[in-house]
Amino acid sequence: MISVMLGGNMLTKELMEDLLQAIIGMADEVKDLQTSGIHLDELVADIEVRMNDVGLDLNGLQQNIRKIDQNINLVVEELLKRRVTKPIIQRTAN
Repeated sequence: MISVMLGGNMLTKELMEDLLQAIIGMADEVKDLQTSGIHLDELVADIEVRMNDVGLDLNGLQQNIRKIDQNINLVVEELLKRRVTKPIIQRTAN
């Protein structure tokens, strides 16, 4: 029987093997946590890129809306000019 003194307590071979397995298990869990952390970092970076893309898309949409608004204003102004000048032309023609 193999035994070791640790802090005044005797550790048998079976207890040492159990302790070793527990340490190995904790080391594996630490590795899994590190891997998960790396994966989370990658996901966060991907989300940041997507958020930037959405921001750029929104800016583009705002510019398009401004251009459409300007074009609508031009059309309305032209229609108003025609409505005002058409009756004047008709009156002078009579």
